[in-house]
Amino acid sequence: MSDALSGSVIQKGLKLEDVFFEVEHNETLGLRRKGQLRLFHMVMHSNRFFTDDLQAVLYRNLARYVFSRAKLEDFKKNEELETAVSQAMRIMRENGGADSEGTGNGLSEILIYVFLEEILHAPKIMSRVELYTELAQFKSECKGIHLLAPEDGESELHYQLVFGASQIIGDLQDAIDYAFDAILKIEGHENREIVMVQKTAMDRMVEGKEAERLKEIIIPNPGQSTSYDTAYGVFLGYSLGLRMEDRGEEFESLAKKKMEYDIKYYAPYIAKKIKDNGLDNHSFYFYVVPFNDAEHDKHEIMDNVLKGGVIV
Repeated sequence: MSDALSGSVIQKGLKLEDVFFEVEHNETLGLRRKGQLRLFHMVMHSNRFFTDDLQAVLYRNLARYVFSRAKLEDFKKNEELETAVSQAMRIMRENGGADSEGTGNGLSEILIYVFLEEILHAPKIMSRVELYTELAQFKSECKGIHLLAPEDGESELHYQLVFGASQIIGDLQDAIDYAFDAILKIEGHENREIVMVQKTAMDRMVEGKEAERLKEIIIPNPGQSTSYDTAYGVFLGYSLGLRMEDRGEEFESLAKKKMEYDIKYYAPYIAKKIKDNGLDNHSFYFYVVPFNDAEHDKHEIMDNVLKGGVIV
């Protein structure tokens, strides 16, 4: 966990590790910078991925996704924490319908927040909702911005500002292509994204050690170089593509084999996209998850979450 910021995702009760299970594989991107290429699936019931637990985790974390640390502290001081989720839901509904891409309502947009916090251990600076609403004047292309600290023993490495990109669509190659379209837009406006962070990040932190440490990292003193690099965190969701009604008890083993095949097939494609676009000076952190029917599921999940039709 970053020694500059603490994570915002709820640690009590149902957690991400109860929802997503990692599929081990041997594929890498073969890049010179450190990174991740990780594959997960939801629990399977009756030959389908079970999404109810995911909906519960997302609902419980809506306020932390939508609001800054400073705003959440205001809720706490005013003894209004119980209203934070309903206020977060109101803001998201005003932004647009369930899974309105770019507004922060998209399932991929909230999942990149959760995965970067819980799997990469890179706490949020700004979510897509915040970028779309309070910081709209900066026209950010990111699906979120997080801060990753060097691991123990990596003192020679810099902190990383991790820019989020994400897509959920039926075909995995299409998801990869759409994500890289977004990455190239971010890359083209990187200086604008950094200036936005430098100008606004302090206002989003609770006063104290976290704010001071973030200031030291993000805003270097005159004459000093920056103490961070930029990286990309990418969430990719797609339809698994197995006819579930035609499978018996062997479905789970077949599903895992299909996932392993998919990651083996597309890892070289991702690596080539990075190298061909001259992006191999960045670290990349990829998280890949299959769905039953990506287009249908992403809408249904967010519709349930934003309507409060979730059992928690």
